[in-house]
Amino acid sequence: MIGRNIIGLAVVALSGAACSPWTSPQAGRSIYAQNCVACHGDDGRGGAQMPDLTGLTARAGGTYPQRMVLDKLDGYARGAVIYADAEMPNFGDLLTGRLTRVQTDQGLSRQLPERIVALDAYLQSIQR
Repeated sequence: MIGRNIIGLAVVALSGAACSPWTSPQAGRSIYAQNCVACHGDDGRGGAQMPDLTGLTARAGGTYPQRMVLDKLDGYARGAVIYADAEMPNFGDLLTGRLTRVQTDQGLSRQLPERIVALDAYLQSIQR
């Protein structure tokens, strides 16, 4: 009985990240405006030297590549992908603050800063 309660609480905690105002697409939009617009543009479509962030799902075969995006945003893949000699910047402040646990593909979960989760939620929301 205790095991089921713990599992139930874990599911609620994991799903809570998607419902939190600090990790919502709206919060992510603000973070995007402050940190990403200079390279990827107001609409996320990039430019001559930067990738179109609205096409991540299409380029990944129709499924949003959340794990790859989170890896890139929180630095796990830093330097692994370079576009036209431009590397993703160090996000500094985005990597600090309150943490939240996120359920990713293949049943995995990981703890990430809420601002990174919000930015990921926004990127998911702008996919074409």
